Amino acid sequence: MIRVEVLGPFAVRRDGAEVPLGPPQQRALFAALVLARGVPLSATTLAAGIWDGEAPASAVAVIRKYVHHLRRLLGGELTITSSRRGYALTLAPGMLDADDFSRAVHAADRARAAGDLDTAGGRLREALALWRGPALTGVTGPGADQHRPVLDGQHLAALRSRLEIDLELGREQRILPELRSLADAHPLDEHLRLLLMTALYRCGRQAEAIASYQECLKLLRDDLGVDPDPRLRELYGRILHADETPLPTSAVPSVPAQPPTPVVPSVPAQLPAPSAAFVGRAKELERMEALSDGGVVVISGMAGVGKTTLALHGAHRIAERFGDGHLYADLHGFGPGREPTPPGEILDRFLQALGVAPADVPDDLAVRAGLFRTLTTGRRLLILLDNAAGADQVRDLLPGAGPGLVVITSRGTLPTLLARVGARLLALRPPKDEEALALLAARVGTDRTRAEPVAAREIVAGTGGLPLALAVVAARAVAQEHLPLSAIAAELHDAHGTLDAFGGAGDVRAVLSWSYRALEPAAADALRVLGTHPGPDVTVAAAASMLALPERHTRALLRALVEAALLVEHRTGRFAAHDLVRAFASELPWPGDQERREAVHRLLDHHLHTAEQAMAAVFTGRPRIALPPALPGVVVSAPPPNAALWFVDEHPTLLAAHDLAHRDGFDGHSWRLAWALRDFFSRHGLWHHLQTSQHLGLAAARRLGDRLAEAHSRRGLALVESNMGRYSAAREQLREAAGAFEAAGAKEFLAETYRFEIWVLDRAAEHESQLKSAQDLLDLYPLASGARHRAWALNAVSWSQVRLGRFGPALEHAEAALALGDGLGPYSLADTLHTLGSAQAGLGDHEAAQRSFTRSADSYLRLGAHAHAVVALRALGDVHRDAGRRDLADAAYRRALAVAEETDDPRAAAISGELAVYRT
Repeated sequence: MIRVEVLGPFAVRRDGAEVPLGPPQQRALFAALVLARGVPLSATTLAAGIWDGEAPASAVAVIRKYVHHLRRLLGGELTITSSRRGYALTLAPGMLDADDFSRAVHAADRARAAGDLDTAGGRLREALALWRGPALTGVTGPGADQHRPVLDGQHLAALRSRLEIDLELGREQRILPELRSLADAHPLDEHLRLLLMTALYRCGRQAEAIASYQECLKLLRDDLGVDPDPRLRELYGRILHADETPLPTSAVPSVPAQPPTPVVPSVPAQLPAPSAAFVGRAKELERMEALSDGGVVVISGMAGVGKTTLALHGAHRIAERFGDGHLYADLHGFGPGREPTPPGEILDRFLQALGVAPADVPDDLAVRAGLFRTLTTGRRLLILLDNAAGADQVRDLLPGAGPGLVVITSRGTLPTLLARVGARLLALRPPKDEEALALLAARVGTDRTRAEPVAAREIVAGTGGLPLALAVVAARAVAQEHLPLSAIAAELHDAHGTLDAFGGAGDVRAVLSWSYRALEPAAADALRVLGTHPGPDVTVAAAASMLALPERHTRALLRALVEAALLVEHRTGRFAAHDLVRAFASELPWPGDQERREAVHRLLDHHLHTAEQAMAAVFTGRPRIALPPALPGVVVSAPPPNAALWFVDEHPTLLAAHDLAHRDGFDGHSWRLAWALRDFFSRHGLWHHLQTSQHLGLAAARRLGDRLAEAHSRRGLALVESNMGRYSAAREQLREAAGAFEAAGAKEFLAETYRFEIWVLDRAAEHESQLKSAQDLLDLYPLASGARHRAWALNAVSWSQVRLGRFGPALEHAEAALALGDGLGPYSLADTLHTLGSAQAGLGDHEAAQRSFTRSADSYLRLGAHAHAVVALRALGDVHRDAGRRDLADAAYRRALAVAEETDDPRAAAISGELAVYRT
């Protein structure tokens, strides 16, 4: 019987005896076929997965030879087939340990859902017993590097689930030592920390639980610049106050294992809550339910007719039929002040919601759309695309084949979709009089409509039965209960003017104009000013800046607009308006162009100064640019405790502000906003936003003729190029930036540019150029300069010389860096010790190199930098091996493997396979 093992050292066993799989690339090829699970892989794909860097010219022939050898080794029990599409291997049930693991985990999930915790725990223990070490140990190549962290992540998820079940069964005393060990091995894993704190508190160790939280808080802030998860903070508060309410036994749901794939699927639930004032539309809901068997449904109709309201109510009625999740996006197809949302941006959000890491979202739109179709094929998903501009906007947002349903709302009928993909049309009209009366009654009360039936019907007639217009009138009636409905009907009748784009079925401008005139003068001015705001919503601080008013006064005006049904506070402190209201507000006349420009200037000042402060809080080591003073009246918000999450929340509005600065000619704001957003976009893998913002910044800098501003934008574009692997283009941008920084005497920014160039050159393996840049950096920091910066530069020179094999000069520079003492800082000390050990090893001084690598590894471990510690321990093993001390080398490799097992960092996991080879 054949058994294939990937959950630990990679092996194929026949009747218990291991089958030799040949050289490393041949093993990697067979592993790739195993993990593809029967999907054919072309020779090109296989070559990219088994060779680091560029595959040899003879790759296809070599792969053919490997396949021939494997077929001979495996005989008829495992058959590798070949076709036009490539090579494929299909394993029978029970052959692959990863399949057994997945089945056991799924069985545990089913038992747990049924309340059978003992069975669930037993199945998880069976699953975990299949693991013999880090996944795919002994397999080299990029392909294995992609699969390895996914498999190891499934192992950790199953382990967490088993611990949760033990907690639910009251076994906290038994699992406490294991939880402590795991939390120490994964100090940034908030899930494990939550379980540990729960166990400690249940064991009567309140002080230790509090101390564990404080340790986690410090680690997260120091290493990631973020605060703990809200669930962890809530648990901490309960423990702190000795809350005797039983603590949750499973604060975080278990994560079922999935087949190995670069994406861990998730189940999104993005549907917004439906309106509480919904009435009628019974026929339309029945029609929508009848169309829910799959495919595409287009709900069309004029603005304000209730397309979104109907779509949301209908979607919630059928949501349970779509167990793989619900996706939602407002496409902003029709609305003032902004362009329709590009499909690429929506795909970015959807892919992340489906489990794709931000850095893994493809830059090319066609590739991104293809990945979306791949991930959605065969899944029972409900996708609601609201407010589409046309078929072109939604074509790339349609999922792959399967039982999913797409509901699209649009003012048009989207005939292209009807013809090409067989979309079904649900044309929505304004409700009939009786239904519109029921909607009015639901908002103002049936007693009032029954008391004045004629006036109620006149209101319905005056609004054309348009739900949005009825809502505005009803808000007026509710706010002014002393006014009879007849007075409101008369005011509505006397109003003049229309919203040109929405005429015919109802005079929406008349309704909004009346509502606008009914406002207090200050609130009316606020609506006019806010009509210029470009983002999806506005905060109190941003509104206060535009109005040049205190925040307290501004908040009162915003609440007045909410009461008039012109704004909605959709999140605490964040206000949004319907498209029609924004259209109306954007048409309101200003006293003059200068007043409007000043309001926009204040808004941009608010966003720029606030973003710059948040940037400084998140990226503490980055030099800061000088900002022009903000105009009087601008509110600059202090960065929140978690400034990184502030960027996540605010970046859509910051992007809109950046576009506004570009359109309105605020070039100084444009390049500075690009600078402030640069590192956030890079850290979160938002390469397309990074690229767009830096190009806008560069264009603005050129219009200003400001070489220093242009240098900052080129530094940002270098980051774009390097993230995409275009190192020569990145270097060109950096050379331009460095020249401008040097000419301006901007030493800190010049040093930052050199530091980044050194990293780029190291990645590109251009070590001569790397050394020159390192020496240029060192020239910036003479002996009299700060110890930290000079030590960093000395180490950069030393490492560049190591990479070139110039070990003598490398040793001198590393020792000079270490001579600067405490000024190095803990990370720089560990880095420099590693460089020193590399130079000593290159010179054959094995004893000295052993001491340096040992100190470096120990320093990294104290800092929690496990991936770097693995590299240092591997180097230590190499030194012992070269010196003929095989036992000590094996001990170092084993320790490196143990550290690699303790971290989720994919770099450490990728090294583990190489370590296993070294040990052989």
